[in-house]
Amino acid sequence: MNKNQKNQSVMRSAWFMSLGTLLSRILGFVRDAVIAALFDRTVTDVFSAAFALPNFFRRFLGEGALAVSFIPVFVDRLYDPKKEAEERTFRARRLSNAVFTLLSLVSMVVTVVLFVMMRQIIVLWLGEDEFLKVPGKLDLAVTLSRITIFYLYLVTVYAYFMAIAQGLKKFFIPALAPAFFNLFFIFIFFVPDSVFVLPERKLAWAVIIGGLVQLSMVSVQLYRLGFLPKFTLELKLPGVSEVLKNMAPGLLGLGAAQIMNIMNQKFAAGLAEGAMTHVYYMNRLLELPQSLIAISIGTALLPTLSQFRSEGKHEEMLKASHENMRMLLFLSFPSALGLFFLSQPIVKMLFERGMWTAHDTLVVSRLVEIIALTLLFNGITRVLIPSFYAIKNTLVPALLSVVTVAFHIILAPQLMKVMGINGLVWSVTLSGLFNLILTMIFYYKMIGTMYIGRLGQYFGQLMPGLLALAVIVSYGYQWVEGLMHGFLSISLSNSIALFICIAASIFAFFFIGHLLHLKEAHAITGRWARRFKKS
Repeated sequence: MNKNQKNQSVMRSAWFMSLGTLLSRILGFVRDAVIAALFDRTVTDVFSAAFALPNFFRRFLGEGALAVSFIPVFVDRLYDPKKEAEERTFRARRLSNAVFTLLSLVSMVVTVVLFVMMRQIIVLWLGEDEFLKVPGKLDLAVTLSRITIFYLYLVTVYAYFMAIAQGLKKFFIPALAPAFFNLFFIFIFFVPDSVFVLPERKLAWAVIIGGLVQLSMVSVQLYRLGFLPKFTLELKLPGVSEVLKNMAPGLLGLGAAQIMNIMNQKFAAGLAEGAMTHVYYMNRLLELPQSLIAISIGTALLPTLSQFRSEGKHEEMLKASHENMRMLLFLSFPSALGLFFLSQPIVKMLFERGMWTAHDTLVVSRLVEIIALTLLFNGITRVLIPSFYAIKNTLVPALLSVVTVAFHIILAPQLMKVMGINGLVWSVTLSGLFNLILTMIFYYKMIGTMYIGRLGQYFGQLMPGLLALAVIVSYGYQWVEGLMHGFLSISLSNSIALFICIAASIFAFFFIGHLLHLKEAHAITGRWARRFKKS
């Protein structure tokens, strides 16, 4: 397979991941909209914390340090040119079984310990005066968290199975599985409240049921591929020690990144009622484009970079990163602009109903405006980081994450004294920029060139399209909504104006991209055209 074919393979993999992720995020927004409408801010604050705890360990263990340490070693065995095909498969399976056994044991122990110690953990984590003074809030947090903590094992194993599938270059089903998590979560709302004793418990049990469905989907795929891991006593393999060796600094770094999320919950718990919910929903809006673009490209890129590394093709590695950086910029810049200018109508359309008020919309939309640029900062970082993992250097990204988290923990309280919840989000944004600068410096020193000059020229080529998009989203929405306001309801005119504005801005951006012969515009529209013809 030549360089162009491998770049196309990365884009195809990212495409499949993005499609699955898009379906998941759409259903996720439906789920979050229902929760926001049906439950008050006390319950949504508590649920955001109860859901965050198992997800912290998922990213910390499953799809975080373990995944990025496991995939390069797994791929080395799967594509080792010195071995016969049958032996390569055998060695890869042995490795996946051993790592699965260790991961399962650790996850089970952590789950049991957290369940037993949950009240002490919640008090230590969220025991701020503003949180504790609300009657029943602490008890509800403990109750829901003791249920959702069992999701820790389910989602950690799912994330590991997803890493195996990615190593096999199977991306769609693992990316689609969370959509079924959200689908079954939504179904639970139709179950009578009496089944769960307290209506709030419905949220926690929905997490467990969705987690079982999510894990089952990826398990079936791996079974069909012949790579479903099994428990084994054969743990002392060279590959296992290599994974653990690479994982140690990764645990530090990716764990540090997740500590930032946990600390944000703690900071928000010390603010007014609803602050934890507002931060959660802000993150949800950021995660959609971030998952579709940066995470999909970065995740799909890692197996290809690892393969280039194992074949000794360093120059091809650099070029693959550069090509994917161009695609990231092409998609992230307009997404960040759209989030900035359209944050309020987007939040209003998605969530403003039932118990979600206009005040909630205003607060979250302001937070989204502040954090929009993080989409670009984090996106570039996520495309650069896989190169460190491909050369099996997890220490540098780990140390950079630790330094960034320390920067945020010092900066956030200072900004919160002046700006409250806005200060917390400004700290997140500035920390993202700080992390990007550090990552670029170390990438240049340890990996090689980023082709900064070419990227600068490319940014210049993007400017006409970005200017057109900015004009449409900043002025077009108000104009279209004003035209329809007298004929339609406020919510309907808001939704229609938003869709028209987004569609027009996307069309203008891609049209100008075609006029300027940007290959990313041709690649994306060409793929859509081919799929439309097939259908």
